[in-house]
Amino acid sequence: MFLKELKIENKLGEIRTIEFRTGLNLIVDETPENNKKTTGNNVGKTTILRLVDFCLGSSGKNIYQDSEFKKQENSTIKDFLIVTEVLITLSIVDDLDFPTESIVIKKNFLTYSKKIQEINGENITNNKEFDLKLKELIFKTSVDKPTFKQVISKNIRDEKNKLANIVKVLDAYTKIEEYEALFLFWLGINTDTHNQKELLGKEKAKEELFQKRLKKEGELSLIEQQLEFVNAKIKELQQVKTDFNFNENFETQIKELNEIKLNLSKLSTEFSRLNMRRELIAESKEHLEEEKTNIDAGQIELLYNKASKLIPDLHVSFQETIQFHNDLIDEKIKYIEKELPSLTENLKSISKEISSLRKRERELSEFIGTSEYNDDYDKILIDLNSFFERKGNLEERKRYWITSNEKLDRINEELETINSEINSKDSLIQKRITLFNKYFTKISNELYGEEYLLSTQKNDKGYDLIVTNIEGNPSAGKKKGQIAAFDFAYILFAEEMGMKFLHFIMHDQLENMHDNQLSTILVNLANSINCQFILPIVRDKIPADLDIGKHIILNLSEHDKLFKV
Repeated sequence: MFLKELKIENKLGEIRTIEFRTGLNLIVDETPENNKKTTGNNVGKTTILRLVDFCLGSSGKNIYQDSEFKKQENSTIKDFLIVTEVLITLSIVDDLDFPTESIVIKKNFLTYSKKIQEINGENITNNKEFDLKLKELIFKTSVDKPTFKQVISKNIRDEKNKLANIVKVLDAYTKIEEYEALFLFWLGINTDTHNQKELLGKEKAKEELFQKRLKKEGELSLIEQQLEFVNAKIKELQQVKTDFNFNENFETQIKELNEIKLNLSKLSTEFSRLNMRRELIAESKEHLEEEKTNIDAGQIELLYNKASKLIPDLHVSFQETIQFHNDLIDEKIKYIEKELPSLTENLKSISKEISSLRKRERELSEFIGTSEYNDDYDKILIDLNSFFERKGNLEERKRYWITSNEKLDRINEELETINSEINSKDSLIQKRITLFNKYFTKISNELYGEEYLLSTQKNDKGYDLIVTNIEGNPSAGKKKGQIAAFDFAYILFAEEMGMKFLHFIMHDQLENMHDNQLSTILVNLANSINCQFILPIVRDKIPADLDIGKHIILNLSEHDKLFKV
């Protein structure tokens, strides 16, 4: 699959359309180097690589955020992308001249309901589903591992780790199981089992961490020995307890005494509550009686006489008014006294029960207190309880160990089955690497007169890929040439294998290569292999003898930046 077109537009209209071609594609920064006051992505040449990466599933944050200083954002670019609703459209085809299959991807930088993340007109806002859909369309596979983003990580080399490492192009936290799946996929070998292998690897690491915590409290063998000791002590104490010479009802009487004390506490509380209720009733009755006897008859008579003058036909006599007042108070007293008989009866009953329990409490206390072995027996009970608690704790830790060991055995058994299946492909893996090295050694020799080799390195966690460099660590410029040789070799390898792959290579920061190697890449390799080599570069860094005019797909400068902001 080839890149056909990258379109940048916003709500005001089209900003730029970049058309890609086969062979060398140059994005040239025309700004003279001696005029620059800043360094980095100041005109947007590297941003094009990151926009393609954004359309293929990256978050796009590196377009306005420094990878090393994540808190330092280019607010001008970020605001422009969001406020003006920038939309990026990437078109991919199977053949630039006679396309029969095309994929159109559209993405913006908005979130939630305004988020656009389309593939061929279908908005797939879930990132995992988006990744899987691209993998199905481009690589014709739906295996879980590696992810689409992992597979294409070597196609777009714009970040530090991808520019410094040939094959270890994922983040620093990537486990070897993930790399194994990625490497085998690159070699065209089935990776159906690698998702399960990765999950088992994580589960194993988690269980091993759990066992590390268990070891702080003792290995399983130590716990088993401690259990033997504790069980022996429990048996010994139980025998001593059985041999104690006092009446067989001792423990029953201890239990009865405790129950009596509990009941006495409850009854005393209830007695206090009922007694308080009775006292409140008595106080209320007393207040009402006072209200009845202390009535001011003179005041009532004065009021009555005034009322008689105002109402000559008043039929109620003064004595009747007094009687009405007293009758009302009597009714109140009768009402509040209704509860007294039942309260009194309950108090008598509780008092009687308390007296009975007190008597039994004294009897039991006297009997238990005169026991010859009481203190020693209590100590045995305390010791027994302590050992039983310790036994419970040890048995729980032993259960953890046994369960964890069984789990690890099951994980290791499943991993062994998967690894055996992968190991059975070793011969195929070596054949694929031999085919790859046919191109890798040829291209590296063309660049540096040295032959680099790809080989496998295997450990208990899986396959790893390494590049052998006879002269030791290469310089930065030579390392970039080494990476370019690897990527070009992969295009030739994948074509011979008839694999589904992306035919484009995007490299940043090739400026510090020697002119001879840069010329070889730009003139010979990029235009002789069926691929697209897309390179952002400063005009001053292009060798003077190279005619690159027909390979430029975009010119940028301080006065004509990518987003024109």
